[in-house]
Amino acid sequence: MKIKLYGRKGHAHSVAYKNFLKSTELPFEYKDVSTDEEAKMHSKELYDGMLKYPTLFVDEEVYLTPTSDDFNKIMKNLNLRA
Repeated sequence: MKIKLYGRKGHAHSVAYKNFLKSTELPFEYKDVSTDEEAKMHSKELYDGMLKYPTLFVDEEVYLTPTSDDFNKIMKNLNLRA
């Protein structure tokens, strides 16, 4: 399973999702859209020119700005627990 998260330092959901993923000890990639130009441009492509976050990638699935409930459901479906 390949997981990538685009977020931004200090953004509540980005920080919470990143911390949860760290607690699972499952390898994942984190990109801060405020400092990573490639992630920033990719994010703008996904959101029709707007910079939005967080964005969660799980294998081939892309979850655009998942809410806390959405994120929890995704993690439950993946059988991931903190």
